Amino acid sequence: MRMLRSLSRLALALGALAALPASAQDNVSLRLNWQILGFHSAFYLGVERGFYRENGINLTINEGRGGAVTAQAIGAKSDQFGIVDGGTTIVSAARGIPIRTVMTLMNGGIFAVVARADANIRTAKDIEGKAIAVTAGDALTQLWPAVVRVNKLDPNKIRLVNVDPAGKVVATLEKRTDALLGSIDAQSFQLEARGVKTNMLTYDELGVNLVGLTVVVHEDFIKSSPDLIRRFVRATRRSFEVARAEPMAAAQAAIKIKPELDATSLRQQLEASLSKFESPNTKGLPIGVASLNDWKSTLDLLTEYQGIKTDRAATTFFTNDFAR
Repeated sequence: MRMLRSLSRLALALGALAALPASAQDNVSLRLNWQILGFHSAFYLGVERGFYRENGINLTINEGRGGAVTAQAIGAKSDQFGIVDGGTTIVSAARGIPIRTVMTLMNGGIFAVVARADANIRTAKDIEGKAIAVTAGDALTQLWPAVVRVNKLDPNKIRLVNVDPAGKVVATLEKRTDALLGSIDAQSFQLEARGVKTNMLTYDELGVNLVGLTVVVHEDFIKSSPDLIRRFVRATRRSFEVARAEPMAAAQAAIKIKPELDATSLRQQLEASLSKFESPNTKGLPIGVASLNDWKSTLDLLTEYQGIKTDRAATTFFTNDFAR
């Protein structure tokens, strides 16, 4: 009789366990910095392969409309995680938006001079005598004087043509400009898709070192959900490790969400982005770990060339606590 009662209690306990969900999942959202590009495909691969689910996360990915807009969304707590470049993180936080980077994915910057190959811009000095498409007021253009000064160029020998962001590619296609200020993962692929060969000189190569794309969260979220942030970082690192080994698989994962995208372009964009994950200061470190020197360099450039007024130290804009 005693054995029957024990078996009965065991059956009831097992039945109760069966009624519970297999594992509790935290529902969170990630706001991208832009519409889907190759860099973003790693997140979709992570969702597809179950890396976030294995870490107790049910992740929704939302496209973005620029790093500044994403920073505002995180500051307003519309999303828990956001993709924002290091410079925009500093500018936004210095202006009172309570965000901080918890995972520095690109320790090198994505800004670049994207030139038509037939313009023969292969070194900094080759920029003199050329016309460059720019957008007034954007971070690329505001930091352009740093490129000129570091490389001892004569600004009077460079013609800057102001157009809207989409117009930069058009102006370069039509040969109204020889090059444009853009990023390593976007405009060159648009130009080459139209049959125009390109060369690129990154701002890093030109001596203007910036932190690239990072994962940001609200300051309150750091206090309330440190374990969730660690799990997100762990799943994201795994996603990019696999994306680096299987870039086409990552591209295909993104295409399942947005079929009009081109798999080859996405793969090429992803590979270009991955080339910026390490800086000389972070070589050999795990994905997501930042260098204080890189953040200091970014802060110094923004202070001098974008007029950012802050007495905050570089350490207040990012943390390695979750990525180590």
